[in-house]
Formats: sequence, structure tokens, C-alpha cells
Amino acid sequence: MKFRERNKIVEFNEKNIETITQTQHMRVRLFFEYILLQKYKRKYAKLVVGSEKWHKNQELVSKGHSVGFQARLRILFYTVTLPKCGENLYINPGTIFYYPHNLYIGDNVYLNRNVFITARAKITIGDNVLIGPNTVINSGNHLYSDPKTPICLQGHISKEIIIENDVWIGANTTILCGLKIGKGSVIAAGSVVNRDVPPYSVVAGVPARKVKDRT
Repeated sequence: MKFRERNKIVEFNEKNIETITQTQHMRVRLFFEYILLQKYKRKYAKLVVGSEKWHKNQELVSKGHSVGFQARLRILFYTVTLPKCGENLYINPGTIFYYPHNLYIGDNVYLNRNVFITARAKITIGDNVLIGPNTVINSGNHLYSDPKTPICLQGHISKEIIIENDVWIGANTTILCGLKIGKGSVIAAGSVVNRDVPPYSVVAGVPARKVKDRT
């Protein structure tokens, strides 16, 4: 066997051993992550959704990385504690939920960074929904009709929000209480939605208006 051929065999073997070692390290790391996630799962299962402890844990998981173990931990937290949470949920850092006991999330839902959801009344998010960064969804609103009473003392009104399947909500959108966002619709970035959105339509503006149908 020639020297060059022997060198190639040694080179191949070294690369092969390195690949095997990396794979073994990956398996060990994933195993320990799995054990740790099971520990957190048992901890989260004991929390009362919306309690002080729940919100403290939410603050912690919301600050984690957008990938890796901390991302999986954040998804586990919501999957275990929300009243309904479907498969393949992905939630980026900075997302915060208030009144989480009224929040129902379907399958394949993606929430980008800093989504803020206040569910004074029930909020339902369907399957295959994309929600852009800095979106606000609020099923409550302040009462303000009496000019003689400070607004902060006039209480709130709460109305259900329904976001149907296959909806894309663009960045920096605000969705107000008592609305239905129809199936397959698109909300343009920066919109303020204060009325129902028909299925398979595109809306934009402040306040949002229908600009076209999806065809």
C-alpha cells in the first residue's frame, strides 16, 4: 500500500471517529435535557394557571433564548399550564400572557418576539396561525363614558376574541376586544383591528379596512 493511500485511510478514520464522538456527546446532552425537562414538567403541573407563582415562572421562561433548551422549556411551560395548547407551538422570547386561564391555542401556532396577550374574556387562537412581533391582542377595554369619574375607576368591558385557522397577523398589530378574525385572513403590519375580519381577506390600516381578497 502506498504512503498516500495509507494517509487517506488514517484521515478517513480520524474524521469518522470525530463524527461518532460528536454524535455520542449529542445523545448524552439530549438525554440529560430530557431528564431536566421532565423535572420541570412535574413542577409546572403543580402551578395554578394565572397565579402569582405562574406569572413568576412566565417571566423567567420569557427571558430565555429563542433556540435550544430554554426555548423548549418555554414551550413546555405553556403546553403544561394553559387550558388548551396544541402541538408544535413555538413562542419566542418576550411574549407575555395575562389571564392565561382564558387562552386557548391550537396546533402549529407561531408567536414572534414580544407578543402581548390579555385574555380578560376568552381568546381562541386556531390552527396554523402566525403572529408577528410586538402584536397586542386584548379582549378587555377600559370604560370611559363618565367624564366626571377617573377612567381608572370606571372598570372594564370584556368580550371574546376568536382567531380562526390559517391567519397571518403582521408585526405591531393591535387586535381589540369582541372580534372574529376569519379563516385564512391576513392582517397587515401596524394595523389596529376594531371590527370583524372576513375569511380569506387582507386588511390594513388604522383602523384596519379590507383592501382585497386572497385569490
